[in-house]
Amino acid sequence: MKTFGDRLRHARKAQGWTQKALGEASGLSQSAIGNYESGQRYSSRALLRLAAALNVSPRWLDSGQGPMQEDGGPAAPGAGPTGAGCASGAWPFLQIPYGHYQGLAPRDKRLLERTVQAFIDSCRASYDKGPAASGHATRKRGS
Repeated sequence: MKTFGDRLRHARKAQGWTQKALGEASGLSQSAIGNYESGQRYSSRALLRLAAALNVSPRWLDSGQGPMQEDGGPAAPGAGPTGAGCASGAWPFLQIPYGHYQGLAPRDKRLLERTVQAFIDSCRASYDKGPAASGHATRKRGS
């Protein structure tokens, strides 16, 4: 794979994505993805968004140097860069690709983050009250 477009196409197909799916995951249009793959267009800003959505090394995507994945392992569906304060050092949502989050408008990201924080706070508060409050009380058979 000699060009950025070749590497982009390879990484997209390795994920099993269409150009439209990659566009949605990265916040770019399907036509932009087509232009990048055909070599008609290049943007360093788009490079970073595409690398994050595809879970590949920006350096590899740009120049072909280094491993395709920064950790040297295969791309995991839904994997992405590290999240702030994430103990495991990985994007915490297994069923949501990081690129989908990245494609959100800033106001939508803030709303999502507030919603998740409120949910986590509610769960933690119910855990602090004990098993009965969290719905995890054990029941005897037949009762």
